[in-house]
Amino acid sequence: MYRIGILDIERSQESDIKLEPWQTDTCVGDWFYHVKTEYKKPGHVIEILIDIIAKNGNLLLNIPQKSDVTIDDECKYILQEMAKWIRVCEEGVYGTRSFRVSGEGLSRVVIDHFTEDRVAWNASDFRFTQKGNTLYAFQMRWPEDHRAVIRSLTPADQVKSVRLLGAGEVPFEQLFGALVVSLPDRRPTPYVNCLAIEL
Repeated sequence: MYRIGILDIERSQESDIKLEPWQTDTCVGDWFYHVKTEYKKPGHVIEILIDIIAKNGNLLLNIPQKSDVTIDDECKYILQEMAKWIRVCEEGVYGTRSFRVSGEGLSRVVIDHFTEDRVAWNASDFRFTQKGNTLYAFQMRWPEDHRAVIRSLTPADQVKSVRLLGAGEVPFEQLFGALVVSLPDRRPTPYVNCLAIEL
């Protein structure tokens, strides 16, 4: 199957990295417009996207149209918030591939067909992508202590610098098998933030 097409999983996804690219297709609400539909929040859609690309997947997102082919204000808001986020974090999304592990932390997406409940992520949950010598670490929740602690690097992964996308270089220490990054008081985006780690 992987030689002639791409695996497509409707409203679900893979549990970890797949060697071959794959795809999830989902919607912010129902597939077709309904005035009473409850939409996903922008942060939820962004978290779905990050978890999928960390596993070598793509996200096809449906935005339902009204009968006059326009979209309602809530859909516009979701797209506008995603656009603001991508302007900050696009470096960790476009042109990247999966890292040797998709992420770290105990929180997981529930893999059950047509189940897309929002995950109760915490600050120890990361999802990774990579481009060249740069590892992108998406911290799924902003830490109250303003520290990012990453434990997936090996002794061979010598960190040269760390940038918080949207903010610039940030101080770090690489001690006892962990990378500890000091984050600023103000986060660049209210959604998932991303560290660019030069190896």
